[in-house]
Amino acid sequence: MEDIDHTEILFASFDTIAQLAPPGKTVILVNTDLKQRAETLLGSSLEAQTFLKWIEVPEGEACKTLTAYRDVCTALLDCSADRDTVIAAVGGGSTSDLAGFVAHTFMRGLRLIIVPTTLLAMVDASIGGKNAINLGNAKNAIGSFHFPSHMLCDVRWLQTLPSRDISSGMAEVIKHALIDSESHVRMLEELAGSGRPLTDLDEPTLTAMIRRSQEIKLRFIKSDPYDTGIRHALNYGHTFGHAIELVTGLPHGYAVAAGMGTINRFALERGIMNRRTYERVADLLHRFGLPASLEEACALVPMPAPTAEIVSLLAADKKLHSGMIRLVLLHEIGTFSIEPVPLQELAAFAGVHA
Repeated sequence: MEDIDHTEILFASFDTIAQLAPPGKTVILVNTDLKQRAETLLGSSLEAQTFLKWIEVPEGEACKTLTAYRDVCTALLDCSADRDTVIAAVGGGSTSDLAGFVAHTFMRGLRLIIVPTTLLAMVDASIGGKNAINLGNAKNAIGSFHFPSHMLCDVRWLQTLPSRDISSGMAEVIKHALIDSESHVRMLEELAGSGRPLTDLDEPTLTAMIRRSQEIKLRFIKSDPYDTGIRHALNYGHTFGHAIELVTGLPHGYAVAAGMGTINRFALERGIMNRRTYERVADLLHRFGLPASLEEACALVPMPAPTAEIVSLLAADKKLHSGMIRLVLLHEIGTFSIEPVPLQELAAFAGVHA
């Protein structure tokens, strides 16, 4: 298994994978809907026999199941994969989650290459070595750390995404900016104020925005590669966000945006965050088409606010220890604390604001 210092992030065309993957020993895990696009981007640079096998997986959270994990492992056995086989994951965060877990466990560890095809995957899900699959309603209940040897970012993948998917990825970009610095947030505010649709951003602008977001995540990961301390800052907005995602079925970024807005309201009521910062963050989320509260998230579905279900999922959160949940509380832009909060206090807050 590689470590974060040996993961090389490349901004290059997808066919560069021919230089990274050994001929005849590479399995490509790809979202079913992306396979044709992947073959097109490869063009004539590779002959068919270069890859050992293409394994198609379901889209989104549907691939993060024990069934999908078993099916991929069975397919690997069927094509005589061995310890020299390389797995290349082509897709969004869910695909890289599944591929990372397979790479970690199959034959006690295979080399992994990640090719993120969504903005969210490029700035967040594909970075850091975390991988997991779900167990029923328990999100990311079974997982490991498995760092890829390479992450290959080809921003041409983003040209085919609907605006909703770009907005979803922007939630993680905004999260990184909020825990980073005032200048980073101002950059996003200027981008939002430019009037340019996200789907129309040119390649240099996209690349610069993605690189800066990646740098923030990498900074926290290198300080805490196995998530025992400061890396927990990257979970800002995710405690409520994961619960909102499971209950509403909204895309991950939309749920995280609502989660950030919700936990900011908690920080505001505790006197940790001032109203100006609270309103500024909500405004930034809104300008990128994202919800800034549980109520706004539920209105997108639409459905009434599911208080009981949210509280139940908070009680099952893997960050819960001895009745306390570790939360990332933003004080102001670039300043935050990681604090244990009683589950009962959080449940009472959710009951009032759901």
